[in-house]
Amino acid sequence: PLILYLREKSAIIILLTLVIIISIVTVLYISLYNKIQFSKIRIEEAEHEIVEELTNRYELIMKTKKIIEKNTKMDLAFYNNLENFKGNNVSSYDLEKKITEAISTIYLITNDYPKLEEKREFKDLLRKLNESDTKIIAAKSFYNKNNTILNGLIKSFPSSFVCMINGVKVQPYYEGKEIFNEIDDGIKI
Repeated sequence: PLILYLREKSAIIILLTLVIIISIVTVLYISLYNKIQFSKIRIEEAEHEIVEELTNRYELIMKTKKIIEKNTKMDLAFYNNLENFKGNNVSSYDLEKKITEAISTIYLITNDYPKLEEKREFKDLLRKLNESDTKIIAAKSFYNKNNTILNGLIKSFPSSFVCMINGVKVQPYYEGKEIFNEIDDGIKI
């Protein structure tokens, strides 16, 4: 009877130990999974903000076309290049590159035609472009900060195990690299 009692007691202790270990592993897994998902959500928010601001900048640039055409005698081929993107799916990186080129050209034209800055509507558009630039810089910084956190989780144990199970992979930083968006292959303007 004493041996049977000890075996039962040992079995209960082993069973309780297994339940505690499984509970700890489950809580750890859920906690790490939530951290990973939180970082992914924040990265997606930053991507959305970048795409939204790029679209906003595109529209602002198109509004400057009428004013520049009306007040200069310049060939505005850069607008045509940018308009060729309209209706196409393009990467956020390619769109940003074209937009940056167009804005640089607008500032060059502004330097050559100082009377443009006297136009209130044009001045307002330039101010909005500067504000948009600030928003994009902030969104890129937010993206990179959260991407650093996610990449750190992917590369460290035990979160690397959770990432491997859920297929989470290292993401590139937003520094002249295209943002990979699994939902949408490009921006439709």
